[in-house]
Amino acid sequence: MKRDLAGRIPLLRTSLSSIDLPLIAAVAALPAVALAAHLPSAVLLPALAAFAFAVAALSAALGWLSGTPRPAATVTIWDFAGACVLLGAAAGAFSQSGQVSQLLGLATP
Repeated sequence: MKRDLAGRIPLLRTSLSSIDLPLIAAVAALPAVALAAHLPSAVLLPALAAFAFAVAALSAALGWLSGTPRPAATVTIWDFAGACVLLGAAAGAFSQSGQVSQLLGLATP
């Protein structure tokens, strides 16, 4: 017997439309711009990596709860989550270990 959380929550039964995706992307970009404006450049890449993975997790959860089909002819929330994972992986790959420890407060600048 398959348990479906989205079936129990009536508000989440509808799938996200293609208009909702640019709105979600714009809302996710606002904190990223705030990160870039307020963090020193030495810790920007690790912070961006962590933020991108968090946005990817939230958007994947939103896609799962809304029941958005993964294979689709248009761009879906799943594609946005994948792009966030790719961005986070790239930012994490270009980060150095000293930058990460500085972000976590384990090292001084």
